[in-house]
Amino acid sequence: MTSSPTSRFNANDRRVLLLTADRATLYLARGGRIADALQFPAGDEGLASFARYLAAAPFAPMTLLVDVVEEEYRQDTIPHVFGGDRRAVLGRKFARLFRGTPYWLALSQGREKDGRRDDRVLLAALTRPEVVTPWVAELLAHRVPIAGIHSLPVLSGELLKQLGAKGQNVLLISVQQASGLRQTFFRDGHLKISRLAAMPRPGTVPYASYVTSELDKLRRYLNSLALSSREGPLEVYLLSHGDMLAELEQECRDTDTEHYRLVDIAQLAKKLKIGVDASTPYSDMLFAQLLLDAPPREHYAQASETRYYKLHQTRLALLVASVLALLGGTAYSTLEFVEALNLKQQALDAAQKANFYQERFELARRGLPPTPVEPVDIKQAVDLVAVLNARRSDPLAWLSAVGAQLAQAPRIRLDEIKWLVAVDPNRLPGIATAPEQPALAPDPRYAQYEIGVLRGEVTLFEGNYRAAIAHVDALAAALRTGTHAVQVEVLEYPLDLKQSSSVSGAALETPAGQEARFALKLVLGVPDALHKS
Repeated sequence: MTSSPTSRFNANDRRVLLLTADRATLYLARGGRIADALQFPAGDEGLASFARYLAAAPFAPMTLLVDVVEEEYRQDTIPHVFGGDRRAVLGRKFARLFRGTPYWLALSQGREKDGRRDDRVLLAALTRPEVVTPWVAELLAHRVPIAGIHSLPVLSGELLKQLGAKGQNVLLISVQQASGLRQTFFRDGHLKISRLAAMPRPGTVPYASYVTSELDKLRRYLNSLALSSREGPLEVYLLSHGDMLAELEQECRDTDTEHYRLVDIAQLAKKLKIGVDASTPYSDMLFAQLLLDAPPREHYAQASETRYYKLHQTRLALLVASVLALLGGTAYSTLEFVEALNLKQQALDAAQKANFYQERFELARRGLPPTPVEPVDIKQAVDLVAVLNARRSDPLAWLSAVGAQLAQAPRIRLDEIKWLVAVDPNRLPGIATAPEQPALAPDPRYAQYEIGVLRGEVTLFEGNYRAAIAHVDALAAALRTGTHAVQVEVLEYPLDLKQSSSVSGAALETPAGQEARFALKLVLGVPDALHKS
């Protein structure tokens, strides 16, 4: 390290740690763009320096990017299952293929077209985890949130999107200062294999010749595994800059089976908006920036290694929720305050209007002649008269209901009618009090009741009590069909039918001078005129 960490890092930094076999390169981003870098050698000395940096540097999450030779890939298929079943199947696969490492991942690459249509997956693993574990241990010891442990070949798929590479067979070649020559092959956009070769020191061998020789080795390897498609050419994307890029332009020539795409790292760095000068043939910063912009979903980190990052995300979520709650509360309280001011102003206006009309009322009142009573008493008297007028009754409606039914009963003759108005439907005309056990409960629909008792006789009697009783019952039934009929009750029949009464006489006698008299009670409800809608 050539500078103090405390002077080069601040609390808003985002960090990427690129791990290789012989060093760790720490990239710092300000405002989301790569701005600086520090290097730590592998071994105890480098880990000690890294620990001192972590102790002095402000708190910020860390994302790890691994670029090592000890990363293996296997093409395989698994049943098309989900959730816990999928994890169990993959766990058995990795336990059999890659023993002794906790760092593995599976990339879904479509489904088989025939048979059970199993899922095609690429199984990748770091076969030498000790390249990663010392650095992870230091991060956990200092409680640094680890966002993930990512594979550089897997991340290369994001770089293809930036390059617009959409061919069936794509080979991405880049040189990393920390690791060497990386060759990653993609078939139909899916990672199939990646190879890392040592890169000789610049100037010792021709750069372009060395790259093309390594390309020939990989091409033969792809042909032996039948990984490349014969339907399209191999599109080779080479990332470099300056003299090395010029050498490649002279060496690489398109053929029917190979098409070369030379990419200037400096131009690509501008596209990615990297904040430092990228005039270099090395692609380390490009991958670090890509990892910040679009980290792949699949990575090597275990749940125990990302626990501080989950706590960090929870903390940020709570902070955001607190800020939103504060802003929402402030906005709501502001609206309520404005509404309160508006209501207060309305109350003041209403009070001024009330005072204005009160003054005018007092002036008008002084001009009136003196009265022996107060206006309040006059108002109560007027209201009482209104209630009495609304509830004033006459027997017209009651007599109309009775007359309409008597017109249909010519054998009935009335001798006496008694009528009254009461709030108790059990009252009887001529009796001051209601019965001790009322038979009818008041109906809330009616304010009072018109109660009348009809007394009369059935004409053309000739001693036929059954016919006389039938005429009385028919009249009672007809009265019950009235609009506001509350109760119709026969008080007396031509023949006393009570159990306590007795009947006497001769069977062959013809009654002379006997009458078929009866008494009937009719109660009509009077709706409350004051509460009509």
